[in-house]
Amino acid sequence: MSVLTENAYLVALLPLIAGVLIFVLAAFQRKAAAPAIAISLLATLAAFGVSVTLLLQRLMHPELLIQGQLRWLTAGTFDLNLTWAVDNLSAMMLCVVTLISALVQIYSIEYMHHEEGVPRYYGALSLFTFSMLLLVLADNLLVLYAGWELVGVSSYLLIGFFTFKPEAAAAAKKAFLVNRVGDFGFLIGILILFYMTESLEFAVVAKGIAAGQLPGALLAIAALLLFFGPMGKSAQFPLHVWLPDAMEGPTPVSALIHAATMVAAGVYMVAKLMPIFAQAASPLFGTFLVLDFIAWIGGITAILAAAIAVTQNDIKRVLAYSTVSQLGFMMMALGMYKVGHGTIEPLGYTAGLFHLFTHAFFKAMLFLCSGSVIHAVHTNDMTQMGGLRKYMPITALTCLIGTASISGLPFITAGFWSKDEVLLAMWEAHSPLFWLAAIAAILTTFYMFRLYFLTFEGSYRGAHPEHIHDPGWLMKGPLLLLAIPSIAAGFLGTPWKNYFHDFIHYTPVGGNGHHAAAHHGLNPVILGVSLAVFLIGLTLAWLMYVAKRIDPAALAARFQPLYRASVNRFYIDEAYLLFIKWGVLLGAKASYFVDKYILDGMLVNGLALLSLGSGEGLRRFQNGRIQTYVLVVVSALVLLMIAIMWTGIGKAPL
Repeated sequence: MSVLTENAYLVALLPLIAGVLIFVLAAFQRKAAAPAIAISLLATLAAFGVSVTLLLQRLMHPELLIQGQLRWLTAGTFDLNLTWAVDNLSAMMLCVVTLISALVQIYSIEYMHHEEGVPRYYGALSLFTFSMLLLVLADNLLVLYAGWELVGVSSYLLIGFFTFKPEAAAAAKKAFLVNRVGDFGFLIGILILFYMTESLEFAVVAKGIAAGQLPGALLAIAALLLFFGPMGKSAQFPLHVWLPDAMEGPTPVSALIHAATMVAAGVYMVAKLMPIFAQAASPLFGTFLVLDFIAWIGGITAILAAAIAVTQNDIKRVLAYSTVSQLGFMMMALGMYKVGHGTIEPLGYTAGLFHLFTHAFFKAMLFLCSGSVIHAVHTNDMTQMGGLRKYMPITALTCLIGTASISGLPFITAGFWSKDEVLLAMWEAHSPLFWLAAIAAILTTFYMFRLYFLTFEGSYRGAHPEHIHDPGWLMKGPLLLLAIPSIAAGFLGTPWKNYFHDFIHYTPVGGNGHHAAAHHGLNPVILGVSLAVFLIGLTLAWLMYVAKRIDPAALAARFQPLYRASVNRFYIDEAYLLFIKWGVLLGAKASYFVDKYILDGMLVNGLALLSLGSGEGLRRFQNGRIQTYVLVVVSALVLLMIAIMWTGIGKAPL
């Protein structure tokens, strides 16, 4: 066993050390950009090297246990340990996170060259990378939650990096607060599992559930609360509203957040805790299936975000809603299952993770392409672009590759093979979500080719085309490198030989490591649907924005209510504002009124005044004079006799 294998935590420790050093450096030298870049990039590349080593160890020695722990505290007989482990899934994610992070940092050298606060930027990037790597390495719920929250803090720093922009500050706060809603449910779910199983270790908790330590209803509640976390981090409906606004951060940050880090955390967590979710979905625990809930939330998210993306003109917002929609596809896949002998067999486990894997490459490339375009034309509005292919051929080529991949260009791109696996899982599960996913896939192809045609084809609609050109190699290089896996990564999971499935698969609790065989050969139904989806979406986009056979404005006027709803994001943000205004704020005012005037005013202060007033009144009778006391006693007796005579109390019955 190598030194790196024995000390796998180094993969996360290196970016942490880099982040601390950069922040210390920035405190004394705010403009020391070069040292900050060098420290951050070297640490990330070193972490990538460690990640590749760990992945090779898993490939060559599948039986090897790569894990470790650190005792944090002891309470009686209970030890609270910080544990980490590298299995096949986490080894793959470590490589993806460190590779994308390194490429984003290289790209940022040129993109952020004229910006102030570059050391702070690279320090936050290092902290962000550390947080995600910690989350991936986690082998218990405590470490997972620590990484989870650090990812939220890091994203807040990066989204709000441009401190002079009020929109950036508002977007950072929105992302932070919306994620707190999901994370609160996640924390309660963790506490329920810990209370019932007396452990935070993934394997121990899963075995405790299998042994019946959680009643069925409580397990379902705990699993649902756990899923609240991914609903926030992976921007699932209705907690998706923060992600499009996160575009206010620097574009390289958008590439990092939307590709392999923050939004991937929710999908990764559901996959990592699948032994818990699968048992919560078992028929042994009643008719309520948690995996069904996960799948339907993913389906609603996929179609809703795709329907919004088709009308947006901000190039980064189109990609943002595209990310939300693709995350919905992943959640749909993870929610697919079949029942056998009272147990659940997840059907889309590998498919969802395969799509997460391929999506990381082409979505990072697409965001970096948008950054190159914005860097050249100084606007996000696609209606002010057009014809950029002749000015920016490398950017156009890589954007076309990314567009084709996310749209699922058959047999060539990575997105085709991974999306094909997702559709196949839904088909085998006999889920009605299959057709919803097909419609969302058509919309995906349409809005992505709309983005490409509006940006790179036709004639330029802006000003000063003479200043437009491809960026330097520090920005072009990462684009070209990401173009390779955007095509080639899909061939790791073909129907004829699915290497990805052989490496990453679901093992049930107490399983012996055996898993369902990968599919062999193309499913003709899935192939037909994939071809139809791609051709319909591409044809519609071409007819509208290249051939001009269909007028988008006339179409929008014909379906005005639907068009306005899509442009305004189906008024979900407005609904949140109404809820805050008439629910949260009104409730707060009502609570303030009750607290001040009823609890404090009438009960607390009222009782105090009553006590003081009665005491003050009684004090006046305590004057020490015998004749006064006799007068009071006689007066009381007289009043008592009058009362008895008046009411007739004590009279003998007739």
